[in-house]
Amino acid sequence: MIRAIIIDDEINCIEVLEYEIRRLNVEIEIVSTFSQPQKALIFLEKNTVDVIFLDIEMPRMNAFQFLDSIPNIQAHIIFTTAYDHYALKAFRYYAVDYLLKPISREQLEEALERTKERTQTFEKSMINEIYSKIKSPNSVFNKIAVPVEHGFKMIKIENIIYCEADSNYSKIHLQNEDSVLVSKTLKHFDNLLHSHGFFRVHQSKLINVNYIENYSRTDGGVVALSNGVNIMVSRANKKTFESFLTSFAG
Repeated sequence: MIRAIIIDDEINCIEVLEYEIRRLNVEIEIVSTFSQPQKALIFLEKNTVDVIFLDIEMPRMNAFQFLDSIPNIQAHIIFTTAYDHYALKAFRYYAVDYLLKPISREQLEEALERTKERTQTFEKSMINEIYSKIKSPNSVFNKIAVPVEHGFKMIKIENIIYCEADSNYSKIHLQNEDSVLVSKTLKHFDNLLHSHGFFRVHQSKLINVNYIENYSRTDGGVVALSNGVNIMVSRANKKTFESFLTSFAG
């Protein structure tokens, strides 16, 4: 049984979330709820939980100040937020679960499914970084954090050669490193990285164009990457990809 608490300064938001969790009929126990994060801190001094549903904007103590007050966070954090699209992008870059208010049943179900697969530790080193990205919309992302067995691995975007779909997972192939298997879909990384010079040449392949050595139109279209891997370009993406390459022609 997954043990969870809910922290939100709006009582009605707590009640709605509790109701939606009960409707899903999943193995999760809401052991306590808090409208004041200070009281949740006192609770956590003597109790352990697997999941914390955490509102971001709260009076006197926001979510990041709350997390910074916990000496050792050993819980899966699911933020509940009404932040805009750009702020949500910050969360995606750091592979943190979040629920956008008003919370939909589908969102909640997906977040809880990921929680059942793993209870990941939220690294405190990420708190200030995520918060700074939310407050500085013009800042540039140069790293992503991906969940691994005991926390998160920080990966420089420039070191990603290509990403490969593996069912509901993705395999990230890195320069001078082993590949990393991540419990995120390729669509997730496509949305995340397309503005950083990545192109989805195939339904199952997302490449960093900075690592292209050459492109051949033969055999339907093949991209040769600098690590020696050849990747087929799908028929559906071939025309768009070739137009994309033409934009770099001298």
